[in-house]
Amino acid sequence: MKIARMLIAATLAATAAAPALAGDWKFLPILDKGYSPAFVASVTGGLMDPKHVDSGTAWGLELAMNCGLLQTPTGVVRTKLSYNRFDNDGLKLQTVELNPRWTTPIAQNLTLGVGPGIGWVKSDAGGRTTDMFAWQVGADLDYRMNNLNLGLGARWQDTTDKDIGGGHHGADNWLVQAKVGIAF
Repeated sequence: MKIARMLIAATLAATAAAPALAGDWKFLPILDKGYSPAFVASVTGGLMDPKHVDSGTAWGLELAMNCGLLQTPTGVVRTKLSYNRFDNDGLKLQTVELNPRWTTPIAQNLTLGVGPGIGWVKSDAGGRTTDMFAWQVGADLDYRMNNLNLGLGARWQDTTDKDIGGGHHGADNWLVQAKVGIAF
């Protein structure tokens, strides 16, 4: 079942990003004279649903920017560096994530971004601390009003199957969150 969910999520992300595959790709746009990172720093809050405990609130920080390594012929690749924290039912999770999103406008000042990501998860359950690698797939909606950025995001995170304590293995989770940020 876990492999089926991963394949479905990867297929949906690839299908949504298919228009970005046709045309000329730009490698190392950061070296171009007109490159602009278009930074957005956000505070995030939402609901995390790990597989071993009840869902609960999660909060975090996110820094998003135009990717300096690769740009697609259509849309923009936005790199999102995120930190999230969750503490519920004796399970504490801290995540650091790097999520590139192929982003395209869907209405005036509104963009949709989809893509994969990688991460590091630190879990603390019953006094046992475990570090795990993670991969994820997700989507974001962002609405820009001058320098104010409002967003919604959702992602599935799959962790390595390490013993995290209490007879549980891994810390796979869903995260749905709102974002409020400043563009600079």
